[in-house]
Amino acid sequence: MKRIKILLVFFIAALSLAACEKNGVPRVKDPIDIISPSPKDPISKVTLSEEQKTYVGAGNAFAINSLKLLYKQENESIIFSPLSLQYALAISANGASGETASEIISTLGYGEDQDTLNEYCNLFLNQLPAHDDSVEVKFTVAVIGNKEFRVQDAFRNIAEKVYYAPVEYVDATNPKVVVDRINEWAHRSTNGFIYPFLEESDISDNFAAAILNALYFKAKWSEESGKPMFNSDDIEKSKPFYLDGGGTRKVDYMVASRNFRYGKIGKNSIVELPYAHGKFAMYVILPDIKGGNGIESLLSSLTQKSWSEALASMSNDALVQLRFPRFEIEDKYNLNEMLQALGIRRAFIPNKAQFDKLLSHSGINNFFIESVLQKARINVTEWGTEAAAVTAVMIGVTSIPGQPDKAIEFFADHPFVYAIVEKSSGVMLFAGVFNSL
Repeated sequence: MKRIKILLVFFIAALSLAACEKNGVPRVKDPIDIISPSPKDPISKVTLSEEQKTYVGAGNAFAINSLKLLYKQENESIIFSPLSLQYALAISANGASGETASEIISTLGYGEDQDTLNEYCNLFLNQLPAHDDSVEVKFTVAVIGNKEFRVQDAFRNIAEKVYYAPVEYVDATNPKVVVDRINEWAHRSTNGFIYPFLEESDISDNFAAAILNALYFKAKWSEESGKPMFNSDDIEKSKPFYLDGGGTRKVDYMVASRNFRYGKIGKNSIVELPYAHGKFAMYVILPDIKGGNGIESLLSSLTQKSWSEALASMSNDALVQLRFPRFEIEDKYNLNEMLQALGIRRAFIPNKAQFDKLLSHSGINNFFIESVLQKARINVTEWGTEAAAVTAVMIGVTSIPGQPDKAIEFFADHPFVYAIVEKSSGVMLFAGVFNSL
């Protein structure tokens, strides 16, 4: 009888654990809604006005400058989403006024006022997921507030109607509750690709709100005459990858010999690796220097102008002998220093940041950005690419009441820069540097 009791207790405990967690993800009592536009019909291209096309250029300049600063900060392989970061900042700008709002909007480059900014962001929220029914793009936003405060009506209206962002509240006296709800939302928003996102240490005693964005991308490589770009039977295993500064690492290479769009950006080579129906692509920039300071030299000379000119001048039908590594990168970043270097400064200063349109509480208006956090992950295989990023703008308060004749060799066997781009608009979804596993 004693043995039966022990087994029964163990069985009940196991059931309780299963009820609390699913695949390691804690079940939460009140999960955050996910409101992502679900287009009925695919569109042929992203439609932009002439003015909005200039915003893409400004946004890509922000992406390139961010990539430079982030690589300098991390000095290793990186993956991040400039688009996810831009959207988290854009919705935050709606809660700001004065110099704080101006710095955010001018740094993003999406027009000169919040209405223009919101119209542009809403366009991509609706059109990117509708662009190719063979590519999965999931774009979600949410606003989580400390229950001691109230999100102001005007901000809530913009969040819900323009950004499809549910506005919900949490009991911030228990950081684990906040973290579990946000992490569970991030898990669902990225189809389980990113988990966990936040840790309890990311929730400070001054927590007032979190403005969240998640971007998920999954696509197969395009086929040519019914044949896949890469074949798993042709993987070159444990071959050398030449590191900047000398030395090598062993990686597995995918190989292909076919026509690609190919060009030059300065002395460096650039190739387009298309996905599915060719509406999205990965662009890979390979430095001409192997084993030296190739990435440092490439990034120092890379600008929005050189990027756009290189894409416009690429050959449409170059025979390329391609060798490209399989890789997976996952990392989490605090982007405060990078954003301040780009021009967003006042938003981070307690008692000087002007977030008077975001939250309300009797006698309190000292809200500021405590941190901007992003976790991103990418997995590149012979099948295709899966990538995701989750960004959180953590709002705090200073006090809380309670073409050639022969095949071109493009051997990506040394560090390179890459970006995933929607081609008709040119907007960058993800960007990164690969320098070793």
